[in-house]
Amino acid sequence: MKLANFVAKCLATIECKAVFVVQGGAALHLIESIDNCDGIINVAMQHEQASAMAADAYARVNQSVGATIATSGPGATNLLTGIACSYFDSIPTVHVTGNVASFRQSDSLGIRQYGFQETDIVSMAKPITKFAKRIETPVEILSSFPEAVRIALEGRKGPVLIDIPDDFQRFDLDDVHCQKALGDLLTLIKPIKTVVNSNVIEEEIAKTINLLMQAERPVFIFGAGLDNSELQNSYKTLAEKLDIPYFITWPRKGMSDDNDPLNLGTFGTHSARGNNVVLQNADFILSVGSRLDTRATAKLDSFARGAKICMVDIDRYELQKFAKFNFEIYQTINMSAEGFIIKTQELLNSLVRGNDLGQWHSYIATIRAKYNVMPQHEMSLINPYEAALSISKCFAADDVICVDTGTCLPLTLVYGKEKSGQKYISSFNNTPMGYGLPAAVGSAIACNRKVFCIVGDGGFQMNIQELATIANLELNIVIFVYNNFGHAMIKQTQDDWLESNYCMASTEQGLPVIEFANVASAYGISSVSVSENRHLESVLSNLESQTGPYLIELSIHPDFRYEPIIKYGNPLESMSPDSFNKQIQHDMYIPPYKS
Repeated sequence: MKLANFVAKCLATIECKAVFVVQGGAALHLIESIDNCDGIINVAMQHEQASAMAADAYARVNQSVGATIATSGPGATNLLTGIACSYFDSIPTVHVTGNVASFRQSDSLGIRQYGFQETDIVSMAKPITKFAKRIETPVEILSSFPEAVRIALEGRKGPVLIDIPDDFQRFDLDDVHCQKALGDLLTLIKPIKTVVNSNVIEEEIAKTINLLMQAERPVFIFGAGLDNSELQNSYKTLAEKLDIPYFITWPRKGMSDDNDPLNLGTFGTHSARGNNVVLQNADFILSVGSRLDTRATAKLDSFARGAKICMVDIDRYELQKFAKFNFEIYQTINMSAEGFIIKTQELLNSLVRGNDLGQWHSYIATIRAKYNVMPQHEMSLINPYEAALSISKCFAADDVICVDTGTCLPLTLVYGKEKSGQKYISSFNNTPMGYGLPAAVGSAIACNRKVFCIVGDGGFQMNIQELATIANLELNIVIFVYNNFGHAMIKQTQDDWLESNYCMASTEQGLPVIEFANVASAYGISSVSVSENRHLESVLSNLESQTGPYLIELSIHPDFRYEPIIKYGNPLESMSPDSFNKQIQHDMYIPPYKS
């Protein structure tokens, strides 16, 4: 069996039905083998960065492995930003790169490059992959590929990379050995899907649940580690059984209906003000599958300072990091979210709640009604807050919504109303501008139905070439472009630090003015430009009957600034603008923060 054919069969074996590729000289054989392999297709992207982002989104939507193939040199290095998205968000992706022939490698020569477009992609990729390797002999692929897949899927998931010299791709492997390796690959991935980390003694879990049952103001935090619908439903059932409200981190938006009484929604530096006030006044927090990053906690020593925090995470380093910042996590449990819920369910029958939570629920309802208000927006053109709400009403319960970074992300995740079963796809931790559009491509390939993409004008430009992919494949993608004629989130930071010098962030100081609806039309994509909310409502009313690619450009005033937001150094309850903050101090259970 030709080595390139073996790679194709490996990807088909792990049920990766699409590979995102850009053709190149050192990847010819690999890409052709995908084309000739039953049950798997090539998706021709316009840029390798977009390929990696599309593969990332494909994996998120399908809850499987995403894959790319790229050529040597610039083809391989272009993958890196997308690979980093998978690494920081724990998404299993497999990246296969071609390299120059084995006899043209510069390894022992002490020079920068010998073969044309030779690049040491393995060394570059290692910091943002779980496994990166260039095979040294053709037969090494028989063990290296299954090993890479195993590593991508076990524990905290993530991306892997295999680099294959061009001459190896043409090598004929022993067919019997290939079949054995493919069989081994099947046995490797099956137990990984149901693995449960049970290396935590039951006494620790029992202690945590007992504390939870005795708390007067308890909340859950559910994070990205709840990575499938079955697991999410198990935790929702737990919350309902114990009558405990829960917050969700941004990746888990859509796991519950917006009107579910226990679903408090998101929290953090760009969130609803009332939600942050509630979280800060909890006396016990059980966080599962969330690393509690700086966007969640704001200034760490001010976070939930009246609460005992218990944290369940599969990555022990995420649990250990707080000690280095002199912040106490009351109890840490190094365990998968799946393993923890199984153990918890076994214990619940013997536990009884110690406190009635009626007063806590009443407090939560009062605070959220009081402070979760839509900001006043008196500028001309589109009101982005109202637009985010209106757009979200168009999404069905099982829709996929791909969101870029910048102001379009909190607008969608904070002001949009979610329905249970929706998937919100974004690069939540690497957050590169340009993720949303290729993510929509990967999602549409994965689910074979209408997908929504929400992106800002800055992010749209980063991978705008993928409009050609969408048009060519006639993908059913609806694209909303928030065009505020500049980089609004950057301008907001420049307001704080640079006295509103919008250098290279506005159309008056360096950025071009682009009519995105016209650009889409040039690619053969139907489009409309909207500058009033009433016109947007009319456009949205016809959206259900729209098929094929469609772009809606929303004109936003350049002076728009997202709110509320945490300014550097403030605790979560003290958001800007500060018009509510004196009143909030009277509604706090815990004393004011003293820096």
